[in-house]
Amino acid sequence: MKNSIITYLLLGSLCLGTWSCGDIAFGDGFLEKAPGGDITIDTIFSSKMYADRALTSAYATLRTGLTVHENNGQYFEYQSPGNKLGWDNLDALTDIISTRCNWGGVYGTYYGGQYNAETENGSFATKFGFNPIQDASWTGIRKGFLYINNVDRVPDMTDDEKKIRKGEARMVIACQYHELMRHFGGIPLLYTDIQAGNDMGTDYSRQTFEKTVDFIVSLCDQAASELPWTVAPVDDGRFTKASAMALKIRVLLMAASPLFNANKPYLEMGKPTVANVDKIPVENIDKMIWYGNYDQNRWQKVVTACEDFFQENEKNGNFYHLVEPVSQDVEGYRDAFSRCYAERYNGEILIATCRTMRTFGELYHRMYFGPSADTNGNAGRGYGGGCVTLNYVDMFPYSNGEKASYTQWIQEHGSIGTLDNNPFVNRDPRLYESVMIVGDRFQGRVAEMWVGGRERVAQDNPRAITGFCVRKFLWDYNEATFHNKPANYAYMRLAEVYLAYAEALNETGNKGEAYKYLNKVRNRVGLPDMSDDLLHRLQSGKTIPSYSECSLIGDAELREEILDERAREFSFEEVRWFDIARWKRGDIFQKDLYGITIMPEGGSIDAGNLKLSFSDPTMEDMRYWKHKFSPKWFLSAFPTSEINKGYGLIQNPGW
Repeated sequence: MKNSIITYLLLGSLCLGTWSCGDIAFGDGFLEKAPGGDITIDTIFSSKMYADRALTSAYATLRTGLTVHENNGQYFEYQSPGNKLGWDNLDALTDIISTRCNWGGVYGTYYGGQYNAETENGSFATKFGFNPIQDASWTGIRKGFLYINNVDRVPDMTDDEKKIRKGEARMVIACQYHELMRHFGGIPLLYTDIQAGNDMGTDYSRQTFEKTVDFIVSLCDQAASELPWTVAPVDDGRFTKASAMALKIRVLLMAASPLFNANKPYLEMGKPTVANVDKIPVENIDKMIWYGNYDQNRWQKVVTACEDFFQENEKNGNFYHLVEPVSQDVEGYRDAFSRCYAERYNGEILIATCRTMRTFGELYHRMYFGPSADTNGNAGRGYGGGCVTLNYVDMFPYSNGEKASYTQWIQEHGSIGTLDNNPFVNRDPRLYESVMIVGDRFQGRVAEMWVGGRERVAQDNPRAITGFCVRKFLWDYNEATFHNKPANYAYMRLAEVYLAYAEALNETGNKGEAYKYLNKVRNRVGLPDMSDDLLHRLQSGKTIPSYSECSLIGDAELREEILDERAREFSFEEVRWFDIARWKRGDIFQKDLYGITIMPEGGSIDAGNLKLSFSDPTMEDMRYWKHKFSPKWFLSAFPTSEINKGYGLIQNPGW
């Protein structure tokens, strides 16, 4: 069993020469890599400089949602720690993207129903990415504990510095455990670093979901007691007390949701394999994927955690705030929304992961969900990885807050439109910063989403085949503006705290107060306040599921609207998948997904008279689970190779 534990739980990280920093930066300065060779722990913790590099190396294990491709002659970025799904975005597993990137993880592994426990044994193309080369979770956990257990011997660090850096390391651990928890449920828990000489009699078996959540929360609480509320710009990117309190909110919200907080599990657990039968107490087996009951107080814990965050923020001058528009018009709203996730040290980002972006040259990145072409020839090669669905586009209401519908527009206006008069004008401003929309600007020109345009070169070309593609994260970049520049990925923003609070308030019977925090997010982009009448109009016609096993007291329409708002606000920030899973929304997995085809009908862009023909919605759905859905998809499978090692890992149900 000793070799099994070392091989799996450490994922090959026992080599002490793996403390490189990669392309991580705090503030605007990049830290150098640690010395090469087989350095020792004594070397690492002999000076503040080396210890700082070790902590930066732990930071480098944090996940980023930027889907890029790098080839430096040694590896591809999709194989590097922290990236996942090949070249696909996690949202391509949901209703907001229909990918056509046939070598990406979603298309190749999930759409055809190929995903299973065996896939996790070695694939680079699963949504968690358990492959030891790709996954960095256990590596990050071990590096965090190694730092905590050894930093006290650094001679040229003050006690206050050591305390703060321990809090940062604890947050690396908490983030990694949180990733494991939301993909798998209850997981094995390590409480310190493991080294080759450790007593392997320690319990490394899978723990209950409750114990897993409690441990992550305790890490966040302890880190919060060690970290400052803010950091100076030079330290932008480091964890803060606000980071710790915010991650705690996300974990508690996940835990309070029906996937885990219900009177029955989403599926019955199976029996452990023979190799694991003596490692897991019988009473714990069915508690690894849920609490074992529904408890209203779990929603109250979210409320309390949010209120604690707001109180602490107020004590510190409300340092954290939404990025507000400089002008109350469409341009101002668009700019504010773009800056809220892209701009560093902006007062809204609570946790971020930053990586250097490269275009062409010795090292290069490509955004795999961008448009098919651009003016520079180097800024995006979508390859079909970011084909946004019409379903998602129609989630964005008109700028006056009223419900928008592509089909209704066609019925009222006919199928012929122009760049200035089409179904997608005058929408929620976030639409235009999230999705490439016909007629909108891109790199100083019109976005050509029609067949034969620069974004959709042919009708059957997989790029932008739905009539849309991802715009978010592109920032009109080119080689001059992006090469060797840090790209910010907002792992968690203040808007998520507001919407988590709104959701939990609703589920604890405080609908009126929930509106207040929902409106904070809506108002930032100029949408009017939500009201009962507007809410009913927006949600009319929808089939809203009931949750009899949870005894929920929240307003069902408001619950649905908050989920829609989260989808709009956090487009392609890897929020939608977990929202669908935690609310057990099999209906969303099974619904029809659509795209459109736009054809030029005459006229020219330059003359401003280009006419466009808009088609009836076309089915764009190739998902295996559309007709063969199973609740087993809500959580991922553990690799069978790990199950068979016999240290107490039991498989999730259905796999």
